[in-house]
Amino acid sequence: MSNYNQLLFSGGFRGRLHRMRFDWLKKHVNEQDDGFTMFELGCFDCRSLSFLPKPRSYVGADAGWEGGINDAQMSFVNKPWIELVVAQSVHDLAPYEGRRFDYTVAMETLEHIPDAVLKGYLEFLARVTKKRLILTVPVEVGPVFLAKYLAKRTFSHLEGGDTGMYTLKEVYWSTRGRVEHVARYEHKGFDYRRLIAQLSEYFDIVAVEGLPFARFPHASFQVGVVAVPKKGIAA
Repeated sequence: MSNYNQLLFSGGFRGRLHRMRFDWLKKHVNEQDDGFTMFELGCFDCRSLSFLPKPRSYVGADAGWEGGINDAQMSFVNKPWIELVVAQSVHDLAPYEGRRFDYTVAMETLEHIPDAVLKGYLEFLARVTKKRLILTVPVEVGPVFLAKYLAKRTFSHLEGGDTGMYTLKEVYWSTRGRVEHVARYEHKGFDYRRLIAQLSEYFDIVAVEGLPFARFPHASFQVGVVAVPKKGIAA
C-alpha cells in the first residue's frame, strides 16, 4: 500500500470517511448489470474495484503522483481485462476517445484538475460515458471548510498541506462560500456547486448527495454526483 493510502485508510474516523465514498459508489453501480464496462479517471491504485462486482473490462487512468498507479500495475499484471494508463493531460486519453463505457468514475479527482483544462476532461467523459458518470468531490466551502481547515491547522499530521496557502481573507471568503475571491490550487478555492454547473453543460444531473448526510451536501465532507450524458454529446 502506498504511503498516501496508508495515511488515508489506516482506520479510525478518517478511515471511515474515506471508505464512505467507495460504499456510496457501490450503491450506484447496478450489480445486475452483468459484464459492465468502466473507465475511472484518477484511479490511483484502483481501490474502487475491491468494492464493485467484476467489470467485463476496466480502464484506469491516473497522473501517477504518489505512486498509486505503479502499485496497481504490479497488482493487476495478470488481469488482461484491466488496462492502466498514465495520463497527465486529457490528450493522453485520446486512444480511448472512440470507446464507450457503461460507467465512468472519478473519485476525489476533479478538484485536482485546474479550471483551465477541466472543460477538456468533462467533454471527454461525456463522449465516452454510455450510462452513468459517478463522481465524488470534497466540500471546500462553508462551515465544513472552516472545520476542516481548523482541524488540519491543529493536527499538522493530517493530509492537506494546502492549509498554509490560505490568507486570512481567503479563509473568510471560503467560509462564506465566495471562492471567486480565493486563488485556486488543488482543493483550495474549489467549489462543488460550480463543478455541478459545469457538468450540467454536458450531463443531465440525476442525483447530488452529501456524504455522510445525503440530503445536506453543504453540511457533508464530500458530495457524490450521478449524471447521464446529454443526448447528442456522445460520439
